[in-house]
Amino acid sequence: MVDNSLQDRMKYIIGAYATAPSLNSNDKSLESSFYNKLIKSIPEIQGLEIPFFGSSVHKFGSDFLLKFIKPEWNNVLTCIPGVMANLSKNPHFGIASDNHQGRVDAVDMCKRANDFIHKINDLYGKQSIVAIQIVTAPSIPVKGVSSSKKSLEKSMQEILSMDWQSAKIVIEHADSSYNNLPFEKGFLTLENEIEVLSKFSDMHDVGITINWARSAIEGKDIYKPLEHIKFALKYNLLVGLIFSGLSNDDKNYGNWKDTHMPFAKSFNVEYFEKNSLLTYENISKTLALLDLNTLDYLGIKLLSMPLDSFDIDRRVGLNKDAIFILENIISELSD
Repeated sequence: MVDNSLQDRMKYIIGAYATAPSLNSNDKSLESSFYNKLIKSIPEIQGLEIPFFGSSVHKFGSDFLLKFIKPEWNNVLTCIPGVMANLSKNPHFGIASDNHQGRVDAVDMCKRANDFIHKINDLYGKQSIVAIQIVTAPSIPVKGVSSSKKSLEKSMQEILSMDWQSAKIVIEHADSSYNNLPFEKGFLTLENEIEVLSKFSDMHDVGITINWARSAIEGKDIYKPLEHIKFALKYNLLVGLIFSGLSNDDKNYGNWKDTHMPFAKSFNVEYFEKNSLLTYENISKTLALLDLNTLDYLGIKLLSMPLDSFDIDRRVGLNKDAIFILENIISELSD
C-alpha cells in the first residue's frame, strides 16, 4: 500500500529525548554534542517528538532544547513524561481518572502544554507543533484507582475547548491491562479510547497514534500492534505510528518492558540490538498495512542501554540506522 511518491519526501519524527545523554547525565556539552550530531546525521528529520515533563520540555530548561529545533520542522509534543512523573506522586492522576482532583490536575497539565505550543509557535512564527499526544491515565487495576470513558469524555471536552493553533489532539495509546497479563502502563483500552474519540471526530481534529512496543507489551506478542493499527484504520482515526522496540528476553532491556529498545539488525547496519522484536519481518508486516500518505507522521523512539555509557556515535547511530532500515523497507514495499 506504500505509494511510490513517498520516496521523494519521506520524513520522520525522532523521539530523540529517549536516546539523549541527559536521561542519565547533567553534562550540557554532552547533550549539545548529541543533538548537533543527530541533526547533521539524519537529514530525513521531519521534527522531534518533544517530551513535555509538566512544565518544561528539557531538564536544562525549555530554551535549551528550542535552540536545536529547526524553524522549518513539524514537531510532535508528547505528554507522557509529565503524566508518568505525576503518577509517581499521585496514582489518581490522569485525564480518564474518576477522581475529580486527579482529572482536574491532568487537564491543568494539558493547559500548560497548550501554553508551550503557543510559545514555540510564536518563536518560529509558524505552526511548529502538528500534534499533541495525550494518554489516558491513570493506571488500572491499581487498588482504589478507577478510570472511565465518561471521565475521558469530560476531559476531552475541556481540552478541545482550548486554542491548540491547529495542532491535532492525539491519544497516544499505551498498553492497557489485557487478559490479566502484567502491564507497564495499564491505561484505557484502545477500544474505549476510539469510542470516545469518535464522539468528537466530526467536529474536531483528533486521532490515535500507535507506539509499536506499547501495543506489543499489551498483548505480549508481535500481533497486537497489527490488530491495533487495523482497528484504528477501521474508524479512520490513525494519524501516527512510532516504532519503539522491545524484547521478550534481554538482559539490558528486560522482557516485554517499555524500554524503547532499538531495532534488530537489518540491511547490515552497524547499530542494533540482536534480541529486539523490531525485526525486518515485523516492521515490514506493520508498514504493509498502511498507506503512509494518510499518516500525519511516522517516527522512532529509541533508548541506548546501558544508560551509563555515553557513546555519542552509538546514540546517534541507533537513530540513523533505524531510519535507514525504514527507508529501505518502504522502498521495497513501493516496488
